[in-house]
Amino acid sequence: MKKILFILIPFLLIFGLGVGSYYYINNKIYIPTPQNFFTSEKEKNDAKYDEEHGIINVLLIGVDSRSKYEDARTDSMILATLDLNNKKIKLTSFMRDMYVPIPNHGLNRINSAFFFGGPELLIKTINQDFNLNIQYYVSIDFKAFQNVVDTLGGIDIEIKDYEVEQLNYYIKEANWNNPIYIKGAGYQHLNGQQVLSYCRIRKVGNGDYERTERQRKVLSLLAEKAKNMGILKFPELFSSILPNIKTNIPTSKLMSFAYSTLKMGNTSIESIRIPVDGTFESMIVNGMDVLVPDLEKNIKYLDRFIFSIGTADSSNMPVYMINNFHLEDEPVDKRGKNKNIIKIEIPADAIRNNSENTQEVGNYDQNEEDNNQYPNIDELNENIENAPATP
Repeated sequence: MKKILFILIPFLLIFGLGVGSYYYINNKIYIPTPQNFFTSEKEKNDAKYDEEHGIINVLLIGVDSRSKYEDARTDSMILATLDLNNKKIKLTSFMRDMYVPIPNHGLNRINSAFFFGGPELLIKTINQDFNLNIQYYVSIDFKAFQNVVDTLGGIDIEIKDYEVEQLNYYIKEANWNNPIYIKGAGYQHLNGQQVLSYCRIRKVGNGDYERTERQRKVLSLLAEKAKNMGILKFPELFSSILPNIKTNIPTSKLMSFAYSTLKMGNTSIESIRIPVDGTFESMIVNGMDVLVPDLEKNIKYLDRFIFSIGTADSSNMPVYMINNFHLEDEPVDKRGKNKNIIKIEIPADAIRNNSENTQEVGNYDQNEEDNNQYPNIDELNENIENAPATP
């Protein structure tokens, strides 16, 4: 069953309201990190370096309550970055069908890492393949997301005509006894169950690509509602989500993150998807439909997004326009050393998927009208190239 992870709101609550929930977090949701969690001392030191220089990365993971935790598979992963220097929250969605090396398990879809070894192996996989230094995760049961939406009073969102049938299908699947269907396209006020079903739509439009766009849209709407929520609502919201959350963030560290988040004040939210458009191929490998990424190009883009280089004035651009700049540069980390790049060896019998519904290099199915709505990529690259870099 296809699932979507929407956990920015619990993430913000944990960091933004961490002090008030100190004892609950310490006793109920904290899971100590295993001794062998880090692959090297350098990885741990690099993560500390990033944190000291205003970058905090936390991997957000979704868990299905109908499965045992250790046997669950996550179908959506978001890297949430607190950029304290620029007062921004950055969301990086990792597409679940990426075909990548998993430590001690060979090549497989990236979401299989969670199935093989839980959040620890998933973090190790992302760190290894994308040269990141993630230490922390927050996992949440999908039930909590539905509760958050209902506690916040639902959200208003525009439903497209081709989404209605799929939306109602998932609503029916979630609640056979008393489904509340959407009657048609247009702006609708959705409750928690309907929003979760909306987020699961995949087989229409641009498939998994548009699915991640719906995800980010809902995250932004919920973040706005959470920011305007009255303090009297906090206890109700906590009681609805905290029983469904687990994290390896030590309570003392959580308090530090909470203080840093509160100091940020009003924050903007930026989001991207990995792999970047034009940097992967859609293939069939060992009978699986997978996306084979060019890890080198995606590492370069992640560096620039997370460390705020060249992302000025991109908030109104579609993802496929933002995801193409500075890719010719050599990937160099903040400590001045070239990063290791893993080359993915594709089996000889792999089939490149060139069907009408799938672009070989992963581009959106854009028509001429769509392309004319936005500046061309050369203009965007020029604007980004001239943007001042963050000190």
